[in-house]
Amino acid sequence: MSVLSVPRLFFKGKASWNPATGNNNDQWPLYDFTRAELNWDFLNDPRQRPPIGITPDNVRHAFPAWARKPRWYQPEDEQGRPQPGWWQNPGEWGYFGGMEWSLHDTARPDDAGPGAVTDTRFTGGLLEHGGPLITSDPLVHHPQDPDSGGIIDIVGDPFPHSTFHTPGRMVDNNPDAWWGTSFLLRRFQIGSRIAPQCHLSGDVAQGSSMNSRWLNLARNLNADGQLQIAGVGGAVLQACIPGDPRTLRIASGTSDLLDALEAALARPGVRGLMVRLSAYRTQYFTAAEFEHCDGISDPQERTTAQYRRLTELWDRELREGRTPSQNPCVSTVLGTVGLWHEDEKVTSAPGGRCLLPSRMFQCAYERPQDGPGRAGTTLQGWCAPASAETQKSNDAVFVSLDLGNTVPESDSLGEKVNLGELRLVVRDEAHAQHVIGDIPFDAYRASAYEQTAGIVDIEVPADVVPLLDTGTLELHCLPGGDAVPLLTESTVTAETDERSVYLDQGEPGSITVQVRERGGIPRHDVELVVQQYVPDPPQPYAGGGAWRKPDGGAYKEVLDLATETVTVSAGMGRATVTFRPVRSGCATVVFFPVERYGPGTPPDSIGPAPGTDDESGVPYGISWASYACVRVLPFHDDLPGQFAACWNAGFSPQDAWDFLYRRVLYVHDVVYPVMKHYARLDLGDKESVDRNIDQIVALAERDLLHSTLYMPVTRELSEGQRRVLKTYQGLVNKGWPAERLGER
Repeated sequence: MSVLSVPRLFFKGKASWNPATGNNNDQWPLYDFTRAELNWDFLNDPRQRPPIGITPDNVRHAFPAWARKPRWYQPEDEQGRPQPGWWQNPGEWGYFGGMEWSLHDTARPDDAGPGAVTDTRFTGGLLEHGGPLITSDPLVHHPQDPDSGGIIDIVGDPFPHSTFHTPGRMVDNNPDAWWGTSFLLRRFQIGSRIAPQCHLSGDVAQGSSMNSRWLNLARNLNADGQLQIAGVGGAVLQACIPGDPRTLRIASGTSDLLDALEAALARPGVRGLMVRLSAYRTQYFTAAEFEHCDGISDPQERTTAQYRRLTELWDRELREGRTPSQNPCVSTVLGTVGLWHEDEKVTSAPGGRCLLPSRMFQCAYERPQDGPGRAGTTLQGWCAPASAETQKSNDAVFVSLDLGNTVPESDSLGEKVNLGELRLVVRDEAHAQHVIGDIPFDAYRASAYEQTAGIVDIEVPADVVPLLDTGTLELHCLPGGDAVPLLTESTVTAETDERSVYLDQGEPGSITVQVRERGGIPRHDVELVVQQYVPDPPQPYAGGGAWRKPDGGAYKEVLDLATETVTVSAGMGRATVTFRPVRSGCATVVFFPVERYGPGTPPDSIGPAPGTDDESGVPYGISWASYACVRVLPFHDDLPGQFAACWNAGFSPQDAWDFLYRRVLYVHDVVYPVMKHYARLDLGDKESVDRNIDQIVALAERDLLHSTLYMPVTRELSEGQRRVLKTYQGLVNKGWPAERLGER
């Protein structure tokens, strides 16, 4: 039933993302993702102009200096023809990022400009389907009073024996990819700036995370050219809060909306609360120091000016002995707090009935007066997936449709593309169409969308209600009166909460997939085709943007998983896929319901939306695929023996340190410099590491992998490297005894 049931509480505001971009470069292949090391072949390639000349011997000082220095980038089109270029730092815009995320603006928390939003507050609520939007509740923010309403935010895990919570963390399973980000957190809280948990405090399900779902690279069509980097994208994030009173607390009597939510927790079948949000219109270089760049209309010139200013800031701060500035990006977020039900086994993805893209749209660009962009331009694109559920309210039946990430915006101002009237229909078993209801543009344009986080309730005509159970939902647009199916229901879906899996050498892996038919347990046997894909272009090339089947050549398999068909028996709704690593690297395990995609072998390659069509006309696209990311960490089982041999050769603490730095620590030292400048832990200094070795080892334990406390935050530490760390810890704590270590 999800957030599409009632009560619903709607919120709107800002989210900040502060990734460390030193190993996340889209322009130059400076990182070898398969080995989780710098790409020495590129960094010391004499053919590079200008020469880079970074080697293992000079990396500690040479790489950070090079990463902060602007370098000319010359892109090419698919035919190899040069395109307009720009200057940017190889370490990118977030080189000093700490991988934090939050539901408030950390770039300008107190100085975002007149009337600007800096946090995320509640905008209204709904207590019954078809009922009025409630905005008079004390929880609801009123723009005339900047401090009114409840603030929703997230925090991470606390340090042991402490009440201080770390921030939420964002982690890329494959740093080169755009499709595999997990968002770790411990708790949602609702309150005020001075009392952040005064209304609600709820811990998410243990071991769970939010994951980027339905990640649409064309969420904004950017007709005015003002959005940059991932500003055109959008994603859905979801998490669930168990209703255990030990970890969920709701203050009674302060808000009718919260009281209704608390009362609903006692209903049969309710497991707790669900939070679902859409993040979009991401903006970069938003701090006050970059304001002078905003007026530069040429995108490449603006990017160059921003990076030059960022370089000036970093150079001055480091020269003066100050902490270098962080440069988070900031998104708009809309979301809903609602109920989590017993039948919703996947906590991190929208459930219910899933409508997937089937046709592209075309529409006119309604350019703002005197704004950038060309009048008369025709826009085309794909709508992103939507979820739907049937709800009964009194004597009426509604279809609740979540369009939170579905209809694109046309430009940086954020107005929706005008597709005219949309029509929700159900196609019966004889393929005849029956109208459920129409959605006029005024019901999905930006102002309406922001009121209800994109959720639309449509009352179903009485004669259509019996068709919903076995029919297929479609969302149409009506250009010129002819119906064009933008979205068509995938009657069988497959999703997993195990979206980000990490494996070590020799470690078996498995993924549990929840299979649903029209939002419920399958009533008949269904089949899934399971296929392994690897990044395209092959790593360590930068900018992997697509999937390709392993071919035994440049595209090598990572898992011992061939094309496989899995049958899920009626009444079960669950399948398990098992595999073992073949080599280190990044793989994606993709699930294709046969009822949607047909039997046979999936395509050799899949790109982002808009997708390619197979012969049946069903579009494939990463943006709406069902998959899990599997990261096989470097094969380092022999590393502890090599470290023991190094120590046994002379019992030298300096040799032991050199081994530890070169084989374990250096990459985290140079691509994640936030440790040195913010955590005051210099991973390139033996004295600093020796002094903090117990804490380093404690936070690197595999048990903390799903915690915001885990180190390294990039999760690229192999078990062999962990064993070396622990052996080094033993030597430090024993005072460097001249005793032999076992070399097995």
